Amino acid sequence: MLRQILLALAFFAFGHGSTLAQDAEEQAFVTYQTARAIDNKCHFLRYFEALEAGGIETDLLRPLWFSSAYDAGKIDAEQYLAAFNKLADMGKAVAAGINCADQQAAAPHILALRDQIAYRLYSDIMIAFEDKGLSDERKQAGHAYEAMIAPLYGEHWPAFLAQAQRFAQAKVDDARSEDAESALAFGLFDFGDMYEEELEAYGIGGDDFYVQSLISGMAGTLDSILFDMKAEAAGYRARMERSPADESAFFTTLADASGARVYDLLGTPARYELYEQTGEVYLVFAATQDRQMRILTWGEDAPVLLADGSVTLLINPKPLPPAQKSDYAYMRSQQWWGDAIPFRAQRLDEPCLGAPCFGLPPEAMEAILKGSPDQPFRFYISSALDTVHADPEDLRTHTGYTYALYRWQALKAAEAQ
Repeated sequence: MLRQILLALAFFAFGHGSTLAQDAEEQAFVTYQTARAIDNKCHFLRYFEALEAGGIETDLLRPLWFSSAYDAGKIDAEQYLAAFNKLADMGKAVAAGINCADQQAAAPHILALRDQIAYRLYSDIMIAFEDKGLSDERKQAGHAYEAMIAPLYGEHWPAFLAQAQRFAQAKVDDARSEDAESALAFGLFDFGDMYEEELEAYGIGGDDFYVQSLISGMAGTLDSILFDMKAEAAGYRARMERSPADESAFFTTLADASGARVYDLLGTPARYELYEQTGEVYLVFAATQDRQMRILTWGEDAPVLLADGSVTLLINPKPLPPAQKSDYAYMRSQQWWGDAIPFRAQRLDEPCLGAPCFGLPPEAMEAILKGSPDQPFRFYISSALDTVHADPEDLRTHTGYTYALYRWQALKAAEAQ
């Protein structure tokens, strides 16, 4: 099987001249594009692996001539895209000749990319596990990933761990350097006791602010793995797919056993606190193929916390100018609040992801689309059905983003043609 084949690391032989080095760097980018193109049509990578692949592309682009030339203003965006597509198309041409059923042909490309991804993911997990308050389900997600990849390395597993540790240490060292520079900067000023207390309340100015932010931020890697696991347990496959409406855009979908899309995600899976501050649940907005909005929840506490729970959206249908639509101070104002329309999601009998699932009326999506493109909305989650409206300044009211919804609209329009 494809995922049980161990591929040895392939190293490029760099020449002494800059031309040979650039050739090797370009070939590395083409190789990456080949693997991504194969995965785009065959979906060998797991959801959380595909998410991490984007960071690899960024690293591979950095040394290429057109990246530095564009940054220096020597070429324009059109020239940059032409150079990018020239290499990407070379990779896609190789992928076009590989059939998804031919695992032997696909394996060298997919497993080479999986290997690069594994070092990044596992180093992030190592950092996340430094959080003493890490939840049990996040720990289980980390252990599940380890169980998935360890057999691929066999006797080379200790060497893999050592390299991942070096990656993790480099990230921690960078964060420590940021903390040292921050401490030096703050030491130059006397803010006074009251101002220093306010800074600390926002988590700014601590001796290890950047290190702790790094550790807490890496929990997102575990959350992505957990989401993938919950989707699989519910009978779905979480997949990232390239949009036919825009080759540079990807969307996430939950597909059934036959490969048919059931839910398209309209946001990023994330963890949110309940209005009553009794706990947190995982949640993501989604849409069915017949354009019905859904709210999917999961997590070990979600079934209990949301047994009689509700989700309320506050949507401002008034088109706003660009500067105002993303003004968070305005979104917390009474004026924005007064223009907003509340929509309470209805509990559904759909199985979803093993926790309560909610549906929104068609008017909710219509209200969002009446506003300016990419205009955010607000929402809060309650363990009760009859919660009073939250205050605009209340931190328990979360912000929902609509970028993915507008991309999804373009996707559905392209599919209808």
